[in-house]
Amino acid sequence: MPKLKDTPKVDRPRERFLKKGSDALSKSELLAVLLSSGIKGKNVKKISEQIIRKFRDKFLDLTVEDLLGISGIGEAKALQIVSSIALTKRFYDEKNPRENLVLSAKDAIFLNSDLKEKKKEYLVCLYLNARNVLLKKEIVSIGTLDKGIVHPREIFAPALELRSAGIILVHNHPSGDPSPSRQDKEVFDRIIEAGKIIGVNVIDFIIIAGNETYSFFGSLQREDKDELYISNGIQHSLFDLLMDKKLEYESEQQKTKSIRIIDLFAGIGGIKIGFERAGFECVFSNDFDESCKVTYDFNFARKQKSLICADIAEVSSNLIPDFEVLTGGFPCQPFSIAGYRKGFSDEGRGDLFFEIIRILKDKKPTAFLLENVKNLKTHNEGKTLRVIYRELQNLGYHIGSKVLNTMEYGNIPQNRERIYIIGFLDQEVFNRFSFPEKIKLTKTIHDCLESDADEKYYYNDKPLYEKFKKEITKKNTVYQWRRKYIRENKNGVCPTLTANMGTGGHNVPLVLNKKGIRKLTPRECANFQGFPKNFKMPNIADSALYKQFGNSVSVPVIERIAVNIKKALTD
Repeated sequence: MPKLKDTPKVDRPRERFLKKGSDALSKSELLAVLLSSGIKGKNVKKISEQIIRKFRDKFLDLTVEDLLGISGIGEAKALQIVSSIALTKRFYDEKNPRENLVLSAKDAIFLNSDLKEKKKEYLVCLYLNARNVLLKKEIVSIGTLDKGIVHPREIFAPALELRSAGIILVHNHPSGDPSPSRQDKEVFDRIIEAGKIIGVNVIDFIIIAGNETYSFFGSLQREDKDELYISNGIQHSLFDLLMDKKLEYESEQQKTKSIRIIDLFAGIGGIKIGFERAGFECVFSNDFDESCKVTYDFNFARKQKSLICADIAEVSSNLIPDFEVLTGGFPCQPFSIAGYRKGFSDEGRGDLFFEIIRILKDKKPTAFLLENVKNLKTHNEGKTLRVIYRELQNLGYHIGSKVLNTMEYGNIPQNRERIYIIGFLDQEVFNRFSFPEKIKLTKTIHDCLESDADEKYYYNDKPLYEKFKKEITKKNTVYQWRRKYIRENKNGVCPTLTANMGTGGHNVPLVLNKKGIRKLTPRECANFQGFPKNFKMPNIADSALYKQFGNSVSVPVIERIAVNIKKALTD
């Protein structure tokens, strides 16, 4: 058979392409240009014609295996043809994206927008090819997600049938909270491990909750990376991303080992929030109040351990994990001016300080921070504080204390003075610690108030309103109603939030505006304690929420102290 080089130049495919363009060549001639050379006894043009004739309209779906069946086509030439087809398809798809191309979490959510309104929990699987084109969408299960119910074979059997390169799992939370639950994480772990073994990429696990969503893939991406499922032609895998993240975490842990705290008399987690903002890790929280547990778990249980609701006297030190810093706002009522001031003799409250001593003795942490009312400093002519110092020093701690006011140290417009007692086992570390300096108050009461408080917080007694209005000259100011009289704070600072908020109206700070007089809302009380905006209110009585925030700490003050503790421990 004559060779292509024996053909006159004017008739050769390559020369005609250069002279007249691609339109002057047939399909087989274009393929011949790509292959470049034939084999002994068969020139490249004949091989190209054979391929085109055999596969015709299936040419764009050619595989290496298909081409290896053609005489004269080896692995190198087969790869050359298939790669050229794949490259052309890739550019075409990017220029003319298909409706079923899933390139990001946004695309996957759009394909499952109906899940927003579902009253039951659904688990849906999107099966994709290597270019992230949707091959099939299938409901895997209906009902509460559980690793005992959702088996990997139900997910991966269709993937193998479809020759799917990757899958995306989409789950809905009718509760409205997109945070992954413990069951979600257990199912997620099993599926990505199974996918790695089978050879099918688990690309993402998305949770849809109303208009909010959570993407495991997105949570693992660095801020400087695009949240696309495919880049440089490579389909991402959650398993690989998790391994990368684990290596990053372990490397970071070697540089800076996290400092663990326990939070005793935790309430709703004010101290925990402050310390975690400063970079500490909370490993144990305890309080005996069941309503506090409701609020605490509502905010933290999905991401961390739940609050242990029990009398601290009944909690063995052996049940408490190892830690470096003990924190606790032990009961203040026995030492408060507002209480009976029984001190340590107040059984079940005043004597709980000695449970702190027990745990410090058993666990010997590096440091501690205790919080209480300002009056602890002068209670029983100072004898109470001397007993506290003596007990702590007997354990080998170096002690210091200071009274800090929220408006001076937390930039929150609330007049709240509390004593903070700090202790370190190491003298040098203690010498490095200092309480934070005063800062200028820049926030005002108005920064903490809501503009659209519910009508239920207003007092509708018109004579009472008129009486208050005459006594108050400033508008839109916060007041505190104490035993039948109104006291205005001339400095624009909220009076101290008390634990009695909501009980019969006494000690409830009041707001006067054009609509009338009202008490603070629970959200406003959270604002006056410096709780983050995303701190959630469970569906419990307002009186319980008032008491919880009244008994809590001012988070910004705790955070500033915690920053200085960490600096002393790590410098």
